[in-house]
Amino acid sequence: MQSDELEQWLLSLPLGEPVEIDGESVYLSLAGGGAELGLILLPQPSEAQVAEAMRTGFQSALDYEAGLALSADEGDLLLNRWMPDAEAWSDVGEALEDLLSQASLWRAVAAGGNEQAEDVQRDEARMRRAVIGD
Repeated sequence: MQSDELEQWLLSLPLGEPVEIDGESVYLSLAGGGAELGLILLPQPSEAQVAEAMRTGFQSALDYEAGLALSADEGDLLLNRWMPDAEAWSDVGEALEDLLSQASLWRAVAAGGNEQAEDVQRDEARMRRAVIGD
């Protein structure tokens, strides 16, 4: 897709409601001074899924700028990022690519089983010790 075509396609996407991009449900919601760019990781997750997401989410937050949240309305598990001064999809193209990459990594780790989860927990514990100073 040419750069102009890509920009026109991004400008055609609705604001404030989920759209499907690369098999993921993503949204851009405008607010004062910017926009929230987000992706629905899990619709209405169980408590166990949320707990696992929080464990794996720590490592992911070290590499990317988006974080995990639960939507207030439906309780969906979200991966989201604040975009200062963003007014349209065309303002968040690079961040959208990063968000999709982060979601892909998150899904791979979540599906990877205990060995990868243990590696993430060790990394998380090491980072916490570094932050605390132990």
